[in-house]
Amino acid sequence: MAVDLFLLCGFLGSGKTTLLVDYLRDPASRDTGVIVNEAGEIGVDGAIVANDSDNVPMTLMANGCVCCSLRSDLVYTLSALLDAPRPEGAGPLQRVVLECSGLSRPGPIIASLADPELASRGLRLTVVCTDDCARDPDALAEMDEAMAQFGAAHRIVLTKTDLLPASLLHARAERAAALNPLALVIADPDRRQAVQAAFAPSQGVADLAGLAARMLIAGGAGGGAGGGAIKNAARTAAHPRIRVMAARAREGISWTDFSEWLDNLAGLCGERLLRVKAVVRVTECAEPILIQSVGTTFSAPQRLTRQPDARDAIIVIARDIDVDDIRASAPDAPVEMLA
Repeated sequence: MAVDLFLLCGFLGSGKTTLLVDYLRDPASRDTGVIVNEAGEIGVDGAIVANDSDNVPMTLMANGCVCCSLRSDLVYTLSALLDAPRPEGAGPLQRVVLECSGLSRPGPIIASLADPELASRGLRLTVVCTDDCARDPDALAEMDEAMAQFGAAHRIVLTKTDLLPASLLHARAERAAALNPLALVIADPDRRQAVQAAFAPSQGVADLAGLAARMLIAGGAGGGAGGGAIKNAARTAAHPRIRVMAARAREGISWTDFSEWLDNLAGLCGERLLRVKAVVRVTECAEPILIQSVGTTFSAPQRLTRQPDARDAIIVIARDIDVDDIRASAPDAPVEMLA
C-alpha cells in the first residue's frame, strides 16, 4: 500500500507545529508517523509534538536543516520509520508528516526522495505550506525561502485566520492562490475542517489546460482559491517579483526536444525557478506525460495512463523573470510562452 508523505513547510512562526498537533489529536490521524526537523540542537517543536500526541511514532532530526545538510540522514530516518514494528493490532503507517524547518527549501528535500531506497516505496508526495494571516504578506514575499515554499506547495493553508477580519479572509486566500495557482488554498475558518483538508489523501492531476486558458482570458497570470476566477496577478501584483506563466509545446514535439527545453529553462532561471507543472504529448509516448519540478528538481516523467484525454498545458512559476526573458533566451524553442 502506498504511503502519503506530507512535507509540512512554512516560514518561521507561521503555525506549522500547531497545525500538526491539531491533526495528531484527532483519532483520524492514527497510523501517522512524524519526522520533525529543526535547525538547532534543542528540539523545541519536537518536544511540543511529542507532548501533545499520544502513541505517534516520531523522530527528531535536529542540529541541521534537512534541505541542505541532512539529506542522507533523511533517507535513513524515513526508511527506519516506515520499517519500524507497529504496535500489536495496529495497521501499517498510512502517512508520514515531515515538518521542515522554517528556513527549509522544499526542492532539495524532494531531490533526496529520489534515492533508490525511497523511490522503490512509491511514496505519494504532498507539499503543505502554511500562510500566516498575522504576517504582512508583502514582507513575506520578499523572503526567498518563503517564496520557494509557496511555489512548491500543493496546498496552502491559511493559519491564524481568527486574527484576520472575516471580510479580508477571501482576499488573503486569493492572494495566496495568485502566487501559486497550482495549489489548493485552504481558507476554512472552521479549524477542524482546515486541518483535515491539509492532510487529506493526495488527489489526481488537475486540469492544467483549463487553468492556463483562464490565465490567458484574464490577460496574465494568477489564480483563484478553490478554482475561482483567475486574477491578473502579474499586473495587480500578488507580488511584483513573482510571475505565473503559461506555455504550450508545439505539436509533434519529441521527448528529447522537450527535456532540452526544460534543461534550458532551469539553467536560465536557476534559483529563480519555483515550480513547473506540465502535461505534454510527445512523439515517443501514446499517452500524455506529466512533468513536475520544485525549483530545479524535476521528478521522473509520469505516463497518464488513467487520464489519456488530459489536455496539454505548461505552467511555470518563477521569481524575478518574465515571459519576455524566457522567449529571448530561445526564440526558436519548441515550446511557446503564451503569457
